[in-house]
Amino acid sequence: MKNRTLTYPLWLLTCMLVLMLAACSSSDGGELGGGTERQSAKLAIYVYAPEQASAHTRADEGEVDPVNNTANEGIIKSLKLWIYETETGNKVGYFNTEDVEALNEGQGATYQIPVSDEFAANKPEVDVYVMANVTESNCGVGTLNENTSRADLIEGAKISGHFGLGDRVKSVPADGLPFAGKLTTQSVVGDAPALRVGTEAEPSTVELTRAVSKLRFVFSKATGSPEVRITGIKIDAEMIPNEEYLFKAPETVIYNASESELLSSAIADVAETADPLVYSYDSQDAQDYEDLINGAASKQPDPEVTVYGPIYLRESDKKLTGTITYSLDGGSEQSQPFEMNLAGDFKRNHTWIVYAYYAGSGDLKVQTIYVKNWKGREVNRDFYNW
Repeated sequence: MKNRTLTYPLWLLTCMLVLMLAACSSSDGGELGGGTERQSAKLAIYVYAPEQASAHTRADEGEVDPVNNTANEGIIKSLKLWIYETETGNKVGYFNTEDVEALNEGQGATYQIPVSDEFAANKPEVDVYVMANVTESNCGVGTLNENTSRADLIEGAKISGHFGLGDRVKSVPADGLPFAGKLTTQSVVGDAPALRVGTEAEPSTVELTRAVSKLRFVFSKATGSPEVRITGIKIDAEMIPNEEYLFKAPETVIYNASESELLSSAIADVAETADPLVYSYDSQDAQDYEDLINGAASKQPDPEVTVYGPIYLRESDKKLTGTITYSLDGGSEQSQPFEMNLAGDFKRNHTWIVYAYYAGSGDLKVQTIYVKNWKGREVNRDFYNW
């Protein structure tokens, strides 16, 4: 029988129907009335990707809707799911699908995984691991399939050689941005054939979270100012890890050994506006600020800000620092540093805007603003690297 996805409102109805069918089975577990074979046991897992429906951030910054920012940042294209017994590590089940429409609508989906009769009878606690859009093409991950052990999955599920400072990923890959989520030491409830992960009152939820973060640089100058040419944007050494594990914290971390240039080519002259301070962050709701910047960048016929990015990067536990180099009216090159607020602020699923403007005199002013794409419910935060 083919596995199917079910939206959450159908969860209880489905379980009730399955239980009714189970009640009709013979007491010896053989066949149903009329010669129909009894149903095999299935373990239901509820997976939720809240990005398309709502985009929550830390309360002091508000909400940012990724759908309005960059196309396909929140799209789920493929999903893999593993279940293991918590105590023994024995594999319980595996599921691989591209039937993810419900996830992209923000509804969540229930995946029913066939399990053995022995498992259904004993119902041991389980660990559940879910990856979405994680492929060799966009993450460098090796072969992970139905034969992968729990130890090999935890070790092999990582982003390596992608989303780094060298390749400068500036658009969503064809396979999508990577997502991950996990649950550990979870109870199994119900009676065969209808089992589920969670409690009698509520199913447990595996919440998918984007595994990379986003960085954008925004520039403007006062109307009538001399040419402002951006000649470089560099991230300092020891900022971005060489690889990122999806399901565990790394034992050791190796970072970029030297500073890295993010700017592909010089920005000849940044956009001008009557008052650059209008686009400086002033404690407004995060989505309002994103809308302000996006609106200024798309103004026709003359944009009022120049945007470089996005650049998608692996998460970092460091307080990111770097330097913007520029020249005024063809003069000598100057530089201004930028930095994040705190160490760890560039963990996965965060977005940063660095805003630099020239007010008509003095130096280039730099302001770094942090917002978080979405948080949803606080469910599986322990799988973050940091």
